[in-house]
Amino acid sequence: MKKIYLVSVGERSGKTLLSLGIARNFPGKVRFFKPFRENLVSTPKGLLDQDAFLMAEVLKIEDVAPLSPLVYDIYDPVSMEDIIAAFDNACSDAELALIEGSRDLTTGFTHELSHIDIANALGASIVVVSSDDPLAIDSVFMFEALCRERGAQIAGVVLNNCEKSKAKWLMESKGVTVSGEIPNIPELKSFKVWEVVEMLDAKVLAGKEGLNRDVKSLLVGAMNPQTAIRYMRRSHAKAVITGGDRTDIQMAALSTDTSCIVLTGGIHPSKTVICRADELKVPLLLVDYDTLTSAEMIEHLIARIEPRDQKKLDQITRVVRTKVDLESIWS
Repeated sequence: MKKIYLVSVGERSGKTLLSLGIARNFPGKVRFFKPFRENLVSTPKGLLDQDAFLMAEVLKIEDVAPLSPLVYDIYDPVSMEDIIAAFDNACSDAELALIEGSRDLTTGFTHELSHIDIANALGASIVVVSSDDPLAIDSVFMFEALCRERGAQIAGVVLNNCEKSKAKWLMESKGVTVSGEIPNIPELKSFKVWEVVEMLDAKVLAGKEGLNRDVKSLLVGAMNPQTAIRYMRRSHAKAVITGGDRTDIQMAALSTDTSCIVLTGGIHPSKTVICRADELKVPLLLVDYDTLTSAEMIEHLIARIEPRDQKKLDQITRVVRTKVDLESIWS
């Protein structure tokens, strides 16, 4: 069995993207394991780790729970034996086991349950995913030094959201193997209006025919109408978040390229706005959250990949196949 342990440097680094790309390009049987549950989402199968649910759907695995069975509690930690047993339960029949580490580089160090400790215990090769941001690059070198101290080795680094970057030259000049550079792909950062509805548990007041629209940008409408219209004209396929009582902002949004309007505070809009949104097929989404909370929740969708989005999955598969040296990672 081949075992790859994926480590990310910073949030939204592209670890899930790489997991999907590796899994969908590998010619044999792939299994996924993430020791510690993190972002929990409500699914038809219950409350599950978001990454584990996605990979289970893509890999056609019925029983999701064994894929991410444990929780890291610094005051009541699990043992390494627990992790090894859970891995064996999830991946015993795999030709390739993809093991995804926690989002924080420091998780587990207190109890020798760090990325390095787990990878060593499972006999897995470490692959690091990073951006070319200077702080991220420094973090890669810090992690590489820790690996050497603890008898582990980074098999390769995959740089995400960059292409032909100075980071590759710098890393390779210092002996770190760069296994690929994945360019920025704006299409992967878009999502559908219905995903906003699910994330916010929103009530659709109008424009239901537009729930499959793409959302490519986010704009908070907390300004005067004159300023708002200038910003709105520059933003395309956007979600506008504003108070339900801001009829001026809502009408301004409906006069530009808007995918949906999120009405916060549980305040219903005017009939004029509802009629115009229905006419344009722009969904009006009513939520009880305040504007800031709604914006933060929607921003989390940028990093999310839906298992139902076949177009996005196919694009990830192609990009990883063409931009990453998969043979070096597998071997």
